[in-house]
Amino acid sequence: MRAAPVILAGIIGSVAAGAEATGAALTPDDASARIRVAMQIARERNDRSLVDMVERLGSEFRRGLPEDADARLGEVERAVGIDPGGWSMAGRPLFRPTREMEQGLRAIGPRLASAMRSGDAGAVRAVTAEMLDLLGDQAGVPDGRRPGRAAGPLRMTEAEATRLFLDALESKGSAIRQLAEGKPLPDQMLRVYADMLVAVVAIRPCVARHRPGALGEIDALASGLSTILLSLQQPAGHFPFPDLRGRNIRFGDMIQRQADAGRAEARDGWIISAEPDGGTQFDTGLCGTALLLAGQASGNADWRRAGLRAADWALAQPCCANFNYNAFSVSLLAHAFRATGEAKYRDGAWQKFRVGVAPGQAPNGRWMDPHNARSVYHVIILRGIGDLGGIAAPEVRAEVDAVARPAIRALLDEFDAMGITVEALPELQSLAALFPKDGRLAKAVTVMAGSIVAKCADGQRVGMGAAASQIAALPRVAQ
Repeated sequence: MRAAPVILAGIIGSVAAGAEATGAALTPDDASARIRVAMQIARERNDRSLVDMVERLGSEFRRGLPEDADARLGEVERAVGIDPGGWSMAGRPLFRPTREMEQGLRAIGPRLASAMRSGDAGAVRAVTAEMLDLLGDQAGVPDGRRPGRAAGPLRMTEAEATRLFLDALESKGSAIRQLAEGKPLPDQMLRVYADMLVAVVAIRPCVARHRPGALGEIDALASGLSTILLSLQQPAGHFPFPDLRGRNIRFGDMIQRQADAGRAEARDGWIISAEPDGGTQFDTGLCGTALLLAGQASGNADWRRAGLRAADWALAQPCCANFNYNAFSVSLLAHAFRATGEAKYRDGAWQKFRVGVAPGQAPNGRWMDPHNARSVYHVIILRGIGDLGGIAAPEVRAEVDAVARPAIRALLDEFDAMGITVEALPELQSLAALFPKDGRLAKAVTVMAGSIVAKCADGQRVGMGAAASQIAALPRVAQ
């Protein structure tokens, strides 16, 4: 519910099986498959007009394909951002399963989930090996992409980057003032507050050096955000998800399905029950990490304790069949180890990595299923790898590096081919610290920084064109 369907739901629900790449005329199976891909991307963009456009065409096609079906489908694909033909975005391939793949994945799915719950890395690898054989050259191919942006390296001083962040905050006006008062914004996921809290913690030393008069505003915002998170943390330690039924196409429908199945408990506008397929690790990982960082930076014991409650909750959760969900817990537990030095957190992060993350890597460096192969989820996994690498014991660091290097290469290859497709500045900075001799990675950090600046400033005005934590990472590049 929190971020995306689990691995097999992402595979099976995204694309109709049986569509083969041929030069033949459009068939009903091909049309159905392409309609499903277009619908998935339209829904994820939360654009009702695009969803309606795809639905109307799909309804018409069910009555029979017109002579100009391929051309009309191409128009819809262009509208949602897919290359006409349905199986690529910006020239890069999209996941395209066969009917045999679909059937095989249905059979494998329950065994993958069971192996994850067992905590046995060998059992998980046995199942993922079968999945790799089944997927063949489709392993590690995403079912959705984003267009890239060309960018040059960052050309900005630390003082200028700090001012950019403060100006971007100011552009949000009353919303920032409301958060500083500890008042939540309507229909916001808690991950938004967590990202902002991480950002103000990261930027504070730079503000102290270059704009000390703004420290009061920064500290008030940190306090307000932490107050919101503490007020919503559940007794077990996890964090809830907003009840978005009727307000968000994708998440609202997912919540309704969970509620209909008796798997979601709603209270006061929030889904307070832990998502049974592991999705609660998403917001809990981000919120717990943010509170730990804020508690360490400020010395606030309440914030630190809340972060550790989240870490203890994550420590007790079994791995699930969605690799990026598990990576959120890897990150949280790595930060809990940094905060406490307690071995249970480092051991827990390592266990979740070796069971719930590493076995899913495909030969191309991405994660094997089409959902986790997407760049946005690939970056989440890279974040977990970077956080773990920073605290890993020497005897296991080589195993972390063996997964990290091809994963980094896969992302940088995409950037080289398409431009910057996803914001990942703090993540790349963390990885660059692990691999200081990787010149290609170091260059990517500066180009990523330049891309973020371009999204936030057009020479006339400054806005929050990127996530707050991405903008707050700019001064580190400028140093």
